[in-house]
Amino acid sequence: MAWIPPTVAEFKARFNRDFPYAPESDPTNINYVCDSDIQTAINEAQINFNSGLFGDYATPIFMYAAAHALVISIRNSGMGLASQAKFALESTSAGGISISNNINDRFAGDPLFSEYLQSGYGKKYLDLVYPFTIGNVVVNCGTTTFS
Repeated sequence: MAWIPPTVAEFKARFNRDFPYAPESDPTNINYVCDSDIQTAINEAQINFNSGLFGDYATPIFMYAAAHALVISIRNSGMGLASQAKFALESTSAGGISISNNINDRFAGDPLFSEYLQSGYGKKYLDLVYPFTIGNVVVNCGTTTFS
């Protein structure tokens, strides 16, 4: 059975406290997250998502990829032409206080995974995806001909 991505309603049910959804009485109010925003995020998240890697966990993992796409889209739309990507903070200091984070080199140096470091949902997605991306081997039965 082929994997089917979640619907807008399923996304809203999963992230019911995370986003300010447009009220049902005014579903196109752009001061809120509209159903069209969610559907666009779901469509974009499908581009880099291989459901075959995750088995029964595909939908919950995909939800975080879609939430990440939604956050990035909202940030970009709020900034318009001035939007720019911000990568995860490694260290900063102010006065006598400093903080630092250790970012997994596997993600920070990867052209696909590094993009997910820009939101909390993307980081959660990476946490869920990481175990499935280690040591995946596919064996195909068959023969070769030797002449």
